[in-house]
Amino acid sequence: MTDRYTKVLELLDAEGPHLHRLLARLTRREDVTGDLLQELVIRLCRSRGLEKAQDPGAYAYRAAVNLAFEWRRRQRVCAPQTAEKRDAPAVAPSPLGAVIEEEELERVLDATARLRGVARDALILRYLEQMSYEEVGRRLGKKPQHVRSVASKALAQLRVLLGKDNDGAIDGG
Repeated sequence: MTDRYTKVLELLDAEGPHLHRLLARLTRREDVTGDLLQELVIRLCRSRGLEKAQDPGAYAYRAAVNLAFEWRRRQRVCAPQTAEKRDAPAVAPSPLGAVIEEEELERVLDATARLRGVARDALILRYLEQMSYEEVGRRLGKKPQHVRSVASKALAQLRVLLGKDNDGAIDGG
């Protein structure tokens, strides 16, 4: 086994469950998560960037985020919003509440996909993965204060994007 494959296997031992959870949260489809994790492993094995990365875990997280949003874009293009039944939460307040919650989460994830670079990564790691600013900073190679600033600006940008998507019904601030 080559050094690159060994490095990927060690990375999966350490970060595999976290990467799986991240992919599941971003795609919201458990049936797709395993396939995307396999695709991530293949990409990491082929990637020369992983060898050069100062933090292989952070590199894998960014690759997983990019892969999940690529999948989301393909789904939007290939199959417009369908009334596909998803795994329902154990306790839903009402059918209408569940539908509204699902639609809102889809809107937020679609808007998040339109953010770029560090802003998107900081937002996902801080609010979706619920990491501390210090941990996000370590993963992104930034100071925690910078991450706070970037996350705050990304949230403001997300609000604007969501306001535009709602045709002015929400005031973007």
